[in-house]
Amino acid sequence: MTFLTKATTLTAALLLTACAHHNNVRPSSDGNHYIDLYGETKSDVSEKAFDQAKSYCKESKSTPYVVSENVDYIGNMDEEDYLTKRNIAKAVEAAGTAMWIFGRSHVDDAGAALSIGGDIAGDSLGHPYQLHLVFNCG
Repeated sequence: MTFLTKATTLTAALLLTACAHHNNVRPSSDGNHYIDLYGETKSDVSEKAFDQAKSYCKESKSTPYVVSENVDYIGNMDEEDYLTKRNIAKAVEAAGTAMWIFGRSHVDDAGAALSIGGDIAGDSLGHPYQLHLVFNCG
């Protein structure tokens, strides 16, 4: 696989996951709308929820205003242990991806295995952050 093919495939995959929608928004007749999401990190789940709120409000040409936002860690291991393991999995995935893209011969094969293995390890840790967002469109 050539460098350009690998880079194009990786870029396409990233772009497909970056689309903002609002399929988790639960509208309410009182003007407040609700989103419940699970994510890998506090910032990740907050960002995704707010992106959905913006997408939802954009349909009525308005702006989202946060009423309340609660993010709780609900994982089955200590939060510090989770974050350490997640960081290790991400580092292995990143190193493997670099080896896969820039390596030659057996190096890119090992890089592919590391990249996929790091991704699997990260996914196995789950999405232990639970967010509940209340917002309205103004």
